[in-house]
Amino acid sequence: TDQKALDQLSEGVVVDDVAYGPIEAKLDRQQGSNVWITLSIREGKNREVRQVMRHLGLTVNRLIRLAYGPFQLGALKDGEIDEVPRRTLKEQLGRAMAKEVGL
Repeated sequence: TDQKALDQLSEGVVVDDVAYGPIEAKLDRQQGSNVWITLSIREGKNREVRQVMRHLGLTVNRLIRLAYGPFQLGALKDGEIDEVPRRTLKEQLGRAMAKEVGL
């Protein structure tokens, strides 16, 4: 896989009759048969990353989520949770949505 193939995902892709929205993909590095790719998706349909990578001829061995929406996960360990500060939540949701959910 090369960056050109990944760039085509920015227009979205149909795999097995399922339409996936635009995906931002960056080839980070390739070492032998291993490829590291950073992806940004908006919808998160069931197994989307695995299906799209399979479509490109790649098998996903490991997924590491770096962010969920506007929230960076930082150094959270597997299964660990951390509370989003109220102020940050208000900033990220926007004034109208924050008011709607009682913040």
